[in-house]
Amino acid sequence: MGEEDQVFLLRKHLGVGEMRASPLLRLREILNTLFVARGQAVDAVIAGLVSGEPTILIGPPGTAKTKLVEVMASAINARYFYYLLTKFTEPDELLGPLDIRALREGRYVRITKGRLPEAEIVFLDEVFKASSAIRNVLLDIMLNKRYFNGGDYRKLPMVAMYSASNEVSYDVEDAAFYDRFVIRAFLDYVPSHEVADLIMKGVKLEFVRGFKNPLMTVDDVRKLQQVVMQKLTREFSKEMIGRYVDALDILESLGVKVSDRRKVKVLKVAAAISLLYGGRVMLDDIADALLLVAPSNPDDVTKVKEAVVRAKLSEVAEVVKALETLRTEVERACERAMAKLSEGSGEVFTEVRKIKQLMETAKGIKERYRESLTNPRVTEVYRELKKTLQRAYDVLEKVRKEITAEVDVGEEERSEGDKEVSPFLQ
Repeated sequence: MGEEDQVFLLRKHLGVGEMRASPLLRLREILNTLFVARGQAVDAVIAGLVSGEPTILIGPPGTAKTKLVEVMASAINARYFYYLLTKFTEPDELLGPLDIRALREGRYVRITKGRLPEAEIVFLDEVFKASSAIRNVLLDIMLNKRYFNGGDYRKLPMVAMYSASNEVSYDVEDAAFYDRFVIRAFLDYVPSHEVADLIMKGVKLEFVRGFKNPLMTVDDVRKLQQVVMQKLTREFSKEMIGRYVDALDILESLGVKVSDRRKVKVLKVAAAISLLYGGRVMLDDIADALLLVAPSNPDDVTKVKEAVVRAKLSEVAEVVKALETLRTEVERACERAMAKLSEGSGEVFTEVRKIKQLMETAKGIKERYRESLTNPRVTEVYRELKKTLQRAYDVLEKVRKEITAEVDVGEEERSEGDKEVSPFLQ
């Protein structure tokens, strides 16, 4: 597929506007456009790329874990290696078979062509099913980016390693292995009200076969990773560290345990995230990194967000929380309204009033946080809220059309509905 076709798909069919931001922001925008309701996973994949830290995506089958990393690798024109692990997988399957001719000469050499040692982006699926032999190999790869071949250790060209699992492993034997996956993202199936969008974009995604002109190169990524290490030693003030420690204390009080290793890695991931926004490391970068590194399971994510707000670790956390809370309330009200409508229940009137009250709340939130809504950390959440509000308006319209004679959602109230939601949707 040519570059013009890519742009056509991304802009006309998928709704991406002019993309003049940094390559990292452009990559993030494209991935968020192609993959519905995958914001956290996209951020995790990009953070893993720039920091070079192992990343794991956890979610049920068919949630685009593999496809997301595959498209990212294509966008930077990286050599890509994928393998599905089982308890029977042998090291030779990943590292390559032994060279029999060399073995006859007394040399232990692997034939690595097309295998993990030659890849720049590595994706290992169902990683918790790997045998102890595979885990021993992977630990050295994860920690040191090297493998043993020909009698000595050899550095890998790998810039990022990704793994996936259908579920969190609570096996004690997996705890140490799991802890080495610094960045974690938890996925679930797309909610019902976004399935239509998922299907349309999924069809378009079938035609995305690569990028004629990559957004960036693997060499660019390596340079960014060097910058991350420089920022790690230069851009964290005592005040920032103090605020971060406060957040860690709050997390511990909430029952979220963060290993000593991960407490340090949070700062490296924060340095990587700061490159996404093009500036020095800020508290918001630490907050974003904490959300990707600290949780061990999906329930921890909410606790980390609470700790970020309580520790005042982010300037936009309060805004994001307000937008996400409102979106959740609107979604639930819409679901209840449609259920009551299908049942023919008079309680649909109550849900209609609730939806309209939430639309009024949306106006107030927009006025209160107007200046923050253009912040890159807020725009995606804001965009999703507007989509949800549009759905709420569609629900009101459906109610009006089906039971106009029984519920007072006629022309006058529809006009009021327009006034309530329109300022937010503009």
